[in-house]
Parts: sequence; structure tokens; C-alpha cells
Amino acid sequence: MTISNAPLAESILTLLQGQLHSLILAHQPENSVIEEQYLLQRLGLKLQADEVISADLARFQQHFVLYHLLYRLQHSLILEQHVYLNIGLAKVQCLAITAAPEQPADAGRRAYYLNWHNFYAMTEQILDQQLQAFWQNVNRQSSTTYIPTAEALNLLELDLSFNLLQLKKAYRVKALQLHPDRGGDQQQFILLRQAYQQLLQKF
Repeated sequence: MTISNAPLAESILTLLQGQLHSLILAHQPENSVIEEQYLLQRLGLKLQADEVISADLARFQQHFVLYHLLYRLQHSLILEQHVYLNIGLAKVQCLAITAAPEQPADAGRRAYYLNWHNFYAMTEQILDQQLQAFWQNVNRQSSTTYIPTAEALNLLELDLSFNLLQLKKAYRVKALQLHPDRGGDQQQFILLRQAYQQLLQKF
């Protein structure tokens, strides 16, 4: 964890981490999703910039500090054997410590947010390019047909209580059956991929 060039003093980061700890553990019921926006509002995180920056870059910086703190908190909660803090995109969730994965899927994202170099490397120009790419991707995805959840579950032969491991396993099995290279139906394979992507967004 790189803390040498943090935009806030370590004492302030520690204080904020403590507030975040209280906010998350007080959130009921357990396992419920806590939105990033809620955490930002409750923390009241304000950063001072040496120069005038855009509202988008200011939001990125607040987001970065929040996720830096979340990954620090995740580590300390695991050490305490208290709960596992599942950190997703714009949301977090407290799970039983037994749900902690042996090999976290978000190791790259964790390393990104724990390195303050990445906080300073984001410029107005890079952020603008990333936002444009994001919205182009959203527009592409919105042009695809939405599959109702019940139909997506049916395609993957899952029930409503499925977990991430079951989803990935079901997709691998069905993808092998339906892949066009193995004589499967191309349209069904496309639907299967879309059903998988939609259900994946629940995690």
C-alpha cells in the first residue's frame, strides 16, 4: 500500500476509515447492498485542489479516496475475522467471513486504488477519454435486447438463489453445449452470453 503522496494526512485517512467502518457495520440488514453515493454523502468527503479542476475530476478523486479506504477496511475486517467486505462497482456488501474468496477476483482493482500514484495520474484529458469510452459502451449495450431475469435464469438453468460460482459454472457448461463451433445454435449462444452478462451485473 503506497501512502507517501496521499492527498490527505494519514491521521485523517485513519479517522475517515473509522467512520466508514461504523457506517458499513451499522447498515442493516446484513448482506444488503450499500451504494457508493450513500457512503460519499455520509462521509462528506471534501478534497482541496491546488488548481481549479472540473466537477468530473473532483468526483473521480472523491471516488478514489473512498475506494482506497474501502480496500484498507476490507483488509482490516479480514484480519479481525469479522466480516468480508465485498467491494463491487459503485456498491459494497458485508458478507460472512466464510464467503471471503481465497483468490479475490478484484486484485487488480485493489492494487489500483491502494496506489496513490494512480490518484495523481488521472488528468482531465484521460478522464474525458474514459468517460467517452464508457458512454459509447453503454450505448452499444443498450442496443441489445434485454432478457427478463426469469428467462435468463431459465437459459442458464439456475434458480433465484444462485451465487457467482454457480453462475460461472452454469455458463461454462451451457456455452460448451451451444457454441457454434461445436454445432450449437448461434442465436441461442448469443442469448446465453447476454443472459450471463445481465446476471453477472448482480455481483
